[in-house]
Amino acid sequence: MAWPPPELDPVARKLTEWSAWYSGDGDALVSVYSLAGSSTTPLSQTFFQSDKAYGSPGPATAARTFWGQPLTPGTVRTKLHVPVASDIAELSANLLFGEMPTFTSTDSATQKALDAFQTDGMHASLREAAETTSALGSGFLKVVWDESLSDRPWLCPVPPEQAVPTWSWDRLLGVTFWTCLHQDDDSTIRLLECHEIGSISYGLYEGTPTELGERIPLSSFEGTQHLAQLYGEASVMLTGLPWLTAAYVPNVKPHRIWRGIRCAANLGRSDFSGIELLMDALDETYTSWMRDVRLGKSRIIVPSSMLDTEGPGKGARLDLEREAFVGMEGMLSDPNSSGITLNQFNIRVAEHQATAETLFEQIVSSAGYSVQSFGGKGDVAAVTATEVQARKEQSLNTRSQKILYWRPALQHLFQALLGIDRQVFGHRSAPEAGIDVAFPVAVQPSMQEQAQTLSLLATAEAMSIFLRVQTLHPTWTKAEVQVETDRILAERPNKAPAARPAQVQPAIPPQ
Repeated sequence: MAWPPPELDPVARKLTEWSAWYSGDGDALVSVYSLAGSSTTPLSQTFFQSDKAYGSPGPATAARTFWGQPLTPGTVRTKLHVPVASDIAELSANLLFGEMPTFTSTDSATQKALDAFQTDGMHASLREAAETTSALGSGFLKVVWDESLSDRPWLCPVPPEQAVPTWSWDRLLGVTFWTCLHQDDDSTIRLLECHEIGSISYGLYEGTPTELGERIPLSSFEGTQHLAQLYGEASVMLTGLPWLTAAYVPNVKPHRIWRGIRCAANLGRSDFSGIELLMDALDETYTSWMRDVRLGKSRIIVPSSMLDTEGPGKGARLDLEREAFVGMEGMLSDPNSSGITLNQFNIRVAEHQATAETLFEQIVSSAGYSVQSFGGKGDVAAVTATEVQARKEQSLNTRSQKILYWRPALQHLFQALLGIDRQVFGHRSAPEAGIDVAFPVAVQPSMQEQAQTLSLLATAEAMSIFLRVQTLHPTWTKAEVQVETDRILAERPNKAPAARPAQVQPAIPPQ
């Protein structure tokens, strides 16, 4: 059978385009948009069929995109790339996982197990997955474990290019991850890893770059012999869990260009979707700006009479450190001229800067973020958390939208983590215990603002000491909050309770 599955070809082409922008590699952008450099039909032909010359047969002869324009033979490529795409993906990851989410459970044994998973390594894996998900529109995370490396399982991100999902309505029913282990002119060896409810199965296949080929034993390849030792040639690992050991996280939904493709309708939308041409125009603007800088370098034109010859066949040169030249009458058209012409072009700084800023603001806004999130200029310098939130409202709205997809995926993944932790490593936790995922507040108020708010609530007798301590220290456990509450009460001087207002008896009307 063909591999990857041919029905995913539209997805693969678009992922290749977004991956090129995310990588910031000029060669990758040229290979995607150029009419040359690829054996398959480039995106510039399929997207811009109207750009072909009038009356000319066949595909377009030139792409409208800046990166798709062919390079003139004999010239050096001077195109400049602005990594705004990678900046957008990095900002998205920072907004979501700048701080580790808090995982809580009502069961004490389960809570202890959850606390063991909330490490820097887990935090880094979630942030990595969030960045690639922003760039490519979707991401996968799978539960992995190795008893020789760790005493607990952990999460491993998988890019969407290496996943073939199966769906039941809009829910992930199963997913097959594939990895190319070896490729040469003769064969291509791939490892397929299929995650289903209750099991993980492995398969090793030898084929070609475009075909899966025949299944071969796991023990026949050095990189998969350990799987054959663990699970035998049947290569099936029964997890005994009612959950998948993998999860799919869409960036945002719905997808605007894959709605009509059945196998891709449930996939997420990249932050780059729809702004590819704007990013292309931004690169063209900066390239033009740098071209003005190169052409604007000061140059002088001197007559040949001012050159010192090096001898027959050795050329001539001009000594720029020489302080005096002797003019020769009759050699110059203007006797009063020195013969040296200064040539310096104008550098259109203001025009290029205004164009670049406008394009950048439109790119960031179309991606769903505020310019201030990138350190852009605001109308007034933000001082309080309320003002910061107002400046970054669009970014925070996008963050809230993405949390709607991340929270259920993380709940599912941590249930699977706890299940593998019980089955493989023997750690205690309750299978039926629920897991709550709380993302930290994106814009933290200052200590002064928090103190003022808590003081007002305390004066109005609308918040207990326990809740005030918990609000001030959201990362503390309930036991730590209770200890601090007891300390505060112990340090308070003994005061008589405030007298209640006298109850006024209603007047009895005369009989």
